[in-house]
Amino acid sequence: MKPTRITLHHSLTKDSGTVSWNAIRMYHMQLLGWTQIGYHYGIELVGQHYEILMGRMMNEIGAHCKGHNEGSIGICFIGNFDLSRPCPEQWELGVKLVKSLIDVLGIPPCRILGHCYYDSNKTCPGKYFDVINFVKAVTT
Repeated sequence: MKPTRITLHHSLTKDSGTVSWNAIRMYHMQLLGWTQIGYHYGIELVGQHYEILMGRMMNEIGAHCKGHNEGSIGICFIGNFDLSRPCPEQWELGVKLVKSLIDVLGIPPCRILGHCYYDSNKTCPGKYFDVINFVKAVTT
């Protein structure tokens, strides 16, 4: 798979400061029957710092945006951004990750989109996650 776009998500769960990534992985595998977690990356509070967690390999098709997984890197920000804004540290780490992906993969910033762009029934990555300002931050 040659990634040509990035799709942003939120987990819709509270980030508790413990590793929720494995819980998401188990949900995807045990309840949904997938072979692995659907996202390529997660950004989560682990202890007192945000970390980038690996999911699927970048050359593998994700399972994070029905009908739009081919060519898309899925990044899940752990948290419910329908209720509150992402923490600045999490936001900045996400910007840093996406900047590196667009530099390495040559993905144009206009191809960084929220999951809600593909499914109007979803708010993902959350109504308090400003995708437009995120893309601006990535390009500055």
